[in-house]
Amino acid sequence: MKIDVGLPDFTAIMRDVEGGIAKAATTAMRETSKPAVLELREQVTSNGLGQRLANTWRDRVYPEKRESMTPSGYIWSNAPEIVDSFVRGATIQPVGGGKYLWIPSKNVPRARGRSRATSTKRMTPDEVQAEFNQEFVILKGRSGRLLAFLARDRGATKSGGLRKARKGRMARGNQELTLMFTLVRSVRLPKLLDLKKPADRWGDAFVSAFERRLAD
Repeated sequence: MKIDVGLPDFTAIMRDVEGGIAKAATTAMRETSKPAVLELREQVTSNGLGQRLANTWRDRVYPEKRESMTPSGYIWSNAPEIVDSFVRGATIQPVGGGKYLWIPSKNVPRARGRSRATSTKRMTPDEVQAEFNQEFVILKGRSGRLLAFLARDRGATKSGGLRKARKGRMARGNQELTLMFTLVRSVRLPKLLDLKKPADRWGDAFVSAFERRLAD
């Protein structure tokens, strides 16, 4: 008498095993990428670079709509040049033949745009001169810097309106100079951001999360 011993369905077994691995790997990648982005954003704000730059960090896990045994986590910034400058400590110099960088003071109005009240970009030097119909008064500052001023009428409105200087009024003390821009030949950005150490931590975190998910 023959006994027919059925063999297990190895194809189905492998499919289940691969499915479990894919689920663990993809879930672990998604769990890792979100905290990584939050850490990068916190690194930016803690160094005083502002929430706007922090929010440029984004993440995405591929494939997006299914599970995979080999998922990829992609983290990037929408302002890569700015981030890279603070990672390397880059030196910023004028372009286009210019001799100086014009750094705006808090007195420079915000640039016109869709919403001037919420805009964070300041007017350019040309826009400031056109806005107030004045030429800058350029004076020497320290360490080779130049200072660009506009005349402010002491009798101006509370909004601090600026008016063209007149020699007579300046002599009588009715007008004062308001600093608008500081002119420097270059700016050396400090190394404030570190991407390598967080990346190493994310790699270790993914391995731990993957092993934990496999054991569930």
